[in-house]
Amino acid sequence: MSVSAAGRTGGGRLKGVSLVVGGAVLFVLGLFVVATGTGLSGLLGMRVETFGRIDCQDTRTKKGQTVWHCFGETPAQQRANEAERKRVADAALRVHVDGMPEPARIGRTRILFADHDGRNDPGTVTATQVTDGGRWFAHSSTVVGYGMIPLLLGAGTAAWGGYRMRGAGRRGR
Repeated sequence: MSVSAAGRTGGGRLKGVSLVVGGAVLFVLGLFVVATGTGLSGLLGMRVETFGRIDCQDTRTKKGQTVWHCFGETPAQQRANEAERKRVADAALRVHVDGMPEPARIGRTRILFADHDGRNDPGTVTATQVTDGGRWFAHSSTVVGYGMIPLLLGAGTAAWGGYRMRGAGRRGR
């Protein structure tokens, strides 16, 4: 191990490489989250769907905030739910013959980070499903903001690692 005139031990290049690799991983993670929040995730092969009949069940939201979770229905769910409601209504007409019908099974999907105006639930929300069968994340400014943190931190860390590698290369000559 060599000691430079400044009193530092060698290995600046190795630390620089690890900073560049770690920064690149953070950058890619942030880019992934930003793509999810903006809707560009469809280009990456993720499932993007527009939900209707949104119900956020949050009365404390202020104008322009994001609601942590809402429930919505895809167009296919809306059709299936209408058919189920119709089936229960028809069965209720025959209650004297068949007895009470079983309640309607309504399918709804949970959506995370939906933008809210503070008074009325949004009419539709477009969301991305990151993994097959996983959670749905709304395209919102909050998701983009959360993604910018690792994106910028990763870019800065990779740049700092490159600077350290460059400096270690000069000292090694």
